[in-house]
Amino acid sequence: MSLAGGSATDRIPLQVSQGCVVASIQVDLTEDVLAVFRDDLLGRLDETGLTGVILDVSGVAVMDAEDFQALRATMAMAALMGARCIISGMRPGVVSSVVELVDDFEGVEAAMNLDEAFAALERDVGDIGDAEQVLDFEDEEYWMMEFKDDGPDSDQI
Repeated sequence: MSLAGGSATDRIPLQVSQGCVVASIQVDLTEDVLAVFRDDLLGRLDETGLTGVILDVSGVAVMDAEDFQALRATMAMAALMGARCIISGMRPGVVSSVVELVDDFEGVEAAMNLDEAFAALERDVGDIGDAEQVLDFEDEEYWMMEFKDDGPDSDQI
C-alpha cells in the first residue's frame, strides 16, 4: 500500500455520529494505513471542531506493540487538539497480546463497546448530539436561531 493519495481500500472510514468522530477499524493495521488514518483523523478534527473520538477496534483480530503505540500516538495528537479519545471493542486476544507487549497504558481510555464509549463521552461532555446541529450550516433553523441574552453588555457584540 502506498501513502501517496491512498485508495479507499487502505483508509479507515471516519464517520460523525452523536457529535463524535468514530473510526471503525476493520482492516489490517500497517504503517501506511496508520499514517493515512492519523492524517485523516486530525484533518477531520480540524475541519469539524468536534471534541470526541471513538476508535472502534472490534474488527481488529491481531494488534502488535507497534500498532498499539501508533494508535496511542494518534490519540495523544487528537488530545492535543482538544479531543477526548476512547478506544472501544478490543477483543480478549488482542488485549492479552497488547498487555504482554506494552507496559505503559497511561492516558489510554477504553470501553467495552461503542455504546459504552458514547455513554462515557456523553456523561462527561453533556449532550454530545448537539454538535451535529451546529455543523449543519445548510439548515434554515441554524441561521434563524435566536441567541440568548447574557447580560447588559451582550447587545454590544
